[in-house]
Amino acid sequence: MQTRPFQQMMFARPRRGFTIVELIVVIAIIALLIALLLPALKIAKANSQWATSQSNLRQIATLMQGYTSDNRDRVLPSAFDHRAPLQFKGPMRAKMTSTPGSLPTLAPPIGTPLVGTWADILWTTANLGTLAMPEMSGGDLVPDTSGFYNYRFDSPDRLAYTAHPNYSGNILRSTTAMKKPISIDPTSEALPWGNGASEREIDHPGYFAANNFFTSAPWLGAGATGIPAAGQMERFVPSGQILFPSAAVYLVDSRAGETIEPVPMPWAAADTNLCEIDFRYPGETCLFLCMDGHVQTEPKWEKIEDLQGGYFTSPASPPPPGANDPDPRGLKISNLDRADNPGP
Repeated sequence: MQTRPFQQMMFARPRRGFTIVELIVVIAIIALLIALLLPALKIAKANSQWATSQSNLRQIATLMQGYTSDNRDRVLPSAFDHRAPLQFKGPMRAKMTSTPGSLPTLAPPIGTPLVGTWADILWTTANLGTLAMPEMSGGDLVPDTSGFYNYRFDSPDRLAYTAHPNYSGNILRSTTAMKKPISIDPTSEALPWGNGASEREIDHPGYFAANNFFTSAPWLGAGATGIPAAGQMERFVPSGQILFPSAAVYLVDSRAGETIEPVPMPWAAADTNLCEIDFRYPGETCLFLCMDGHVQTEPKWEKIEDLQGGYFTSPASPPPPGANDPDPRGLKISNLDRADNPGP
C-alpha cells in the first residue's frame, strides 16, 4: 500500500508543451489583433488632434477679440510692417530683436525685424511664452557662444521646431503635423518669408494661415521684401466693415505658411483653386476660423467656387458665364466688405 504512489509517479504521462505549429498560430492571432487595432488607434489619435486643433482656434478667436477691443475695433492684421513711421503702429514689440539678459541683441533668425504676422502679434500681446535657443544663421542651427535668441516677441518658427522637435506649447499652430508642404524649393521659407513651407518642415506642427484680406501692410509681397514709404498709411479693417462675420474666413489650415492670399478671381487660374489649404484631418478635411469666432470643418473641394461661390471682382466687370452659381458652403475668403459678395 505504501509503494502505490511511487508506482503512479513512475508511470504518469509527462506534461506536453507548445508545438511549433501551435506557437505559430498564437503569434499569427496576436499579429492579426494588432493589425486590427492599429488603424483604430490611428483614427483615435487623428480625431484627438482634430479636436485639439479646434480648441486652439477657439483660443485664438478669444485673443483676437481681445486685440480688437484694445485697438479701436480694428481686426487683428494678418501681416504688419512697422519699419517706417506710419499712421498707426499697433503693438510695436512684436517681431522685435531679442536681448535676453546681458546678452547681445539678436535679430530674428527668420524674417525681418518689425515685420511679421498675426501670430507674432498674438504671441507677444498674449505673452504666450519664451523659447531660448542658440543663435542661428544661414537657415540652419549654428553653435554660437555670443548669445541665445529668445522667442518672446516672435512666434516660434521652423528653426525653433528644428531645435525643439518635441515642443508643443504653441496654440497658434495645428496639433497635426505637416506632411506635404507646398514649395518644391528645399530652401524656401514659409509665407510670408518665402515662397511657402518646404520639406524641411515635414512633421512640424501645421500652420494656421490668416486671410491677407486683413493685412495692414498691402505693399508686402512674397518674402516680405517691400518697404513702406515714409508716412504711408497702414490699412486696418474695422470689424463692423465685415458684412457677414459668420461667413468671413480669417484662419484656415495651410501648407504654405502664416498668411494666405484671398482669391480675387477664383476662376482665373487652376493653381489657386485649393488656396494653399492643407486638408490634414480625417476624411481630407480642414478647419476654418470665421470672424464671428466659430470654427467650421469642411471637406475637400474641387474648385474655389464650391467653397465661396462666384461673384463680381469689380462692379464694372461682368462675371464670366457660370461665375455666379449658388454658394453651397457659405464661406467667403475675398471681397468680405463688398455688397455684391453674396451672403450666406
